[in-house]
Amino acid sequence: MEARQNPADVVVAHQGNENVEVILEFVDSESNVKVFQRKMKGRVPDSHKKISKFKELWELNEIVDGRAEPSSQDKLNQYFGSTDLARDFLLFHYVQQEETSRFLKTKNETQRAEELAQLFGNTRESDEKLKKLIDISRNINNTKRKISSRILEIKQLYKIDDFNNIKTEANQPHVYALPWLAETNMSPFWDLVAIPELDQEKFNSSLAEITHVKNLLRHQFYFLRNRRFENAIRQREILELYVGYFNSIADYDAHVKQSQRHRLIESCYIALKSRDLKKIRKIQSFETLFNALNLEDSVVFESSLQHLIDEEKKSVGLNSIYSELLKHHNSLSADLDRMPDESACLLCGQGYESHDALNHAIIKHGHLLRSELSGQEKVLVTTRDSFDKTHLSPLIDACAAYLNETQAPSQEELLALSKALNMKERFAKLRDWLFSEHIEHDDLLLSMFPATDVVNSISEATDFLCERIRAAIGEGPDGYHEANLSNVFDRIYRDYFNSQHDRLAQLDVGLLDRKERYVKDLYFASLKEVSSELVELSKRHEIMVRAANDVDKLAGILKGKIKQYRKKLITDIEIPFYIYSGKILQSHQAGLGHGIFIKDPTGLDELKNVRLVSNWESDHDILNTMSSGQISAVVIALTLALHKVYANRFSSIFIDDPVQTMDDINMSSLVEVLRNDFREKYIILSTHEDKVVRYFTYKYLKHHEEVKIINLMQRKEWIPRDKFLYREGSGG
Repeated sequence: MEARQNPADVVVAHQGNENVEVILEFVDSESNVKVFQRKMKGRVPDSHKKISKFKELWELNEIVDGRAEPSSQDKLNQYFGSTDLARDFLLFHYVQQEETSRFLKTKNETQRAEELAQLFGNTRESDEKLKKLIDISRNINNTKRKISSRILEIKQLYKIDDFNNIKTEANQPHVYALPWLAETNMSPFWDLVAIPELDQEKFNSSLAEITHVKNLLRHQFYFLRNRRFENAIRQREILELYVGYFNSIADYDAHVKQSQRHRLIESCYIALKSRDLKKIRKIQSFETLFNALNLEDSVVFESSLQHLIDEEKKSVGLNSIYSELLKHHNSLSADLDRMPDESACLLCGQGYESHDALNHAIIKHGHLLRSELSGQEKVLVTTRDSFDKTHLSPLIDACAAYLNETQAPSQEELLALSKALNMKERFAKLRDWLFSEHIEHDDLLLSMFPATDVVNSISEATDFLCERIRAAIGEGPDGYHEANLSNVFDRIYRDYFNSQHDRLAQLDVGLLDRKERYVKDLYFASLKEVSSELVELSKRHEIMVRAANDVDKLAGILKGKIKQYRKKLITDIEIPFYIYSGKILQSHQAGLGHGIFIKDPTGLDELKNVRLVSNWESDHDILNTMSSGQISAVVIALTLALHKVYANRFSSIFIDDPVQTMDDINMSSLVEVLRNDFREKYIILSTHEDKVVRYFTYKYLKHHEEVKIINLMQRKEWIPRDKFLYREGSGG
């Protein structure tokens, strides 16, 4: 709010009276008198009535022969022998505890050293020179960086490595880097005698292509090896056939026969299991079936089958319902024998206590059906039962056992095996190559045909083989993968070498160097201005480097000398500061009468850190060990020491409420220090506590010192008299 609003009154004008002035009279050792006046300006703009504009309220005059003549801060500095009286006043003559203690509390030791060093003056001119040197060094380095950036920009823009070797004409004779392409007029544009429209883009592209070819030459052995391996990996179908069927192609004929045998038995089994005599009779060769099952008496089986068929023909026209029921009953009973846990009838669904109970009921039902048969039907049923029991059921069981125990290859598997057989010679070469590269893989080749879950087994084994092939390639040489970004080597090898490794082996990198120089010569022939600029920039850069080194060296010397000088000057206040701090503090952690040391923990000859310690052997700053009242006493002692050493012509000390946080013993000690050690000084002390006024007045009057009291609230002043009664032998 203070920044946006202007107050209507002036804070220092009593009851709105704007005629405010302060007159001070100074007398030097030779009794010369100087009178100065600070007077509020006649017309004060509202904007200057802010506290932040306090200095703008006043005009400075010197009273000469009763007349006010305008003066200046420079005249005050000259009169008091100071280069900066405003600063010296605050440092040597005015104690404002909170400001000074805040300085001690908020600064780290390095910052404290830098700011405390300013207390001792005498280096201001050197500091300004050092600042100028630092500014000059910064400007030189900025210029140097700009020049370096411009040189780098031009080099990158025009692909220049050493601009001192730039030619203004093409002296490098032309030679084809890729003569086999020139023979067929297929040369890339950068390999031609004349490059049409050779602008920056074409120039950069030419050098990039030449660099790619160089990189390919440098890495050709690994590239070709990697290419062979990657080509092998890309032959996925061949690898899968090799992994899945290499161990089985020698037995191809046997697997074909096995497949045929399995299909024969499977089709026969379906017909036999139906127990349909017509379907069974359609089986073409019982002898082949029996041989496949390692069974004998196929002739007996055919004879019995024919006999049964003949018997059924005789029963045509008879009432054969019972025989048909019995036929199905027997089939059901046979099926039930293969279901030992079933206890419900398969026809009517009636449940029984157990499988045996169900089987007993079926047998009983079969006897019942047989009892209803006629003579011819009984012969037919007897013949059928005999054929089923003696010939058909054993043959069905034999087929079922064979099918359960034997796995036949599918047509797809036989087709894959046939493809593998046709690649037998290719497999041999692949196998020799794998072993020549020490790629063990026999453990990955499937040994069974057909394999269980053949598709996944072959795919998984092929994946492992590809991983082993990649692993056998080995790590690429340094820089290979960076140079082969986006597989640029494949394009270069295909486009420039027609994928022929012998041409790659014939190319000499020296020829490419010559080609690169030739392209640069063509390009730089039109870059005279660029060449001149680079030469000029180089000269300026060298000058900047020398200047920066010289200025940095001078700044380093000056900075070191300033710090050494400040280190020397700080010793001037060490002893008085130790004495005054000891007298004022009296008793504290370090002991009765011990003062405070100013310590630089670095121990170097340059002032870098400032630490205030109560014990020289300790590294703990007093901020960590003393109370706020003790720190206030240290602040006053520091100002008094500075005043004692550096205050030459201005002999007054202003103390603003010194005892607000001090103990009584510290206050008593302060009075004694001021009265005894600063007897010749004017002490101007402000306080709002009556007891402090009375005590200070008492101590000074007792020792016959002059005292004047000014009550600003009552706007009164008076000189007290010594009316105190003293006992004999009372102390000071």
